[in-house]
Amino acid sequence: MDFRTEHISSWLLYMFDATAQEWLKCCNDDVLRAEIRTHCQQLVKSAYTHGDRSALEQVHKALALIYTKDFSSAQIGTIECEMQPILRDISAIFEKSMIDHEIKQFTHGWLEDVPKDGQLYVKWLKNIISKHSSSVHPLYNDFLGLHAQSHHLAYYLAQETNLDPRFDDILAFLQVGLPVEPKLELAQNYFDEMGNGNPAEVHSHMFKTALQQIGVDDQFLQDNMLLDAKISGNISAALALSRRHYFKAVGYFGVTEYLAPRRFKHVVNAWRRNGLPESGITYHELHIGIDAVHAKGWFNNVIIPAVENNIDVGREIAIGAMIRLNSSERYLNSLLQHFENQYTAIDNA
Repeated sequence: MDFRTEHISSWLLYMFDATAQEWLKCCNDDVLRAEIRTHCQQLVKSAYTHGDRSALEQVHKALALIYTKDFSSAQIGTIECEMQPILRDISAIFEKSMIDHEIKQFTHGWLEDVPKDGQLYVKWLKNIISKHSSSVHPLYNDFLGLHAQSHHLAYYLAQETNLDPRFDDILAFLQVGLPVEPKLELAQNYFDEMGNGNPAEVHSHMFKTALQQIGVDDQFLQDNMLLDAKISGNISAALALSRRHYFKAVGYFGVTEYLAPRRFKHVVNAWRRNGLPESGITYHELHIGIDAVHAKGWFNNVIIPAVENNIDVGREIAIGAMIRLNSSERYLNSLLQHFENQYTAIDNA
């Protein structure tokens, strides 16, 4: 298959079934790799400069495939396949454009008065989070909490697979190379995600149970994933996997932990209002309490020491937090619009 005549994601799917010899041939072909890079650069220009939604879809479909590979366990049949040169050629171009695009959305001057004191910094950051329109979003506070039916919850949970099922692995990646105190904080968070040693209470297992109880399978996911949900998942993966984005990740996932309790209580209410099996809501109900504890520990034991050690770190953490807030807002807006369009279609039928 030739990537010049196919979407880059289709070419990647073909290559993931290729032999070690085919991978070696591609990696050693400097002309081919240059052509791939040029193709990717043209795609991001179309996507982010010219607003071509089809190109944006291609970028994020390809990135999602690469991240799925990055988060997957080893397969004995591919241990001789050297994929990294090609995958990193592609992902480096797509990632940079994706993160640069997020940063370009920021309001000018908002980082001019970043506090140097750790306690004041946390107060400043929480104020930014609370004032952002994604902090109290109508998807949760109105639609899910008051109106959502079971099929809406199924569609919502399908979108949430962009992050929730791999959050334990993200925490594992974030711990690499940290000083003892922040590593211990993330390690405790990770152990909670792992059910504190009880396999039945591993959070990713609980989330899978929720999907099963509401009828979301792999085919449903393949058919129903919104582009903005895919983008949110790709941003999460990029920040977690790249060591240079670690401080952005601290802000990004700090916001995630901080907002989860207030959001998930509406999911729990919707689940019970629809009379769905109790075993399916354990994940979200547990996170209402546990993420409040995690958020406090994240701010006190990860963010404060990092900021007081270097004020430039505070700027990076804030950038990551704002990326999360903005991308979350776009995702939630898109999801709410999808549900509203469904109601409009029914009314017009």
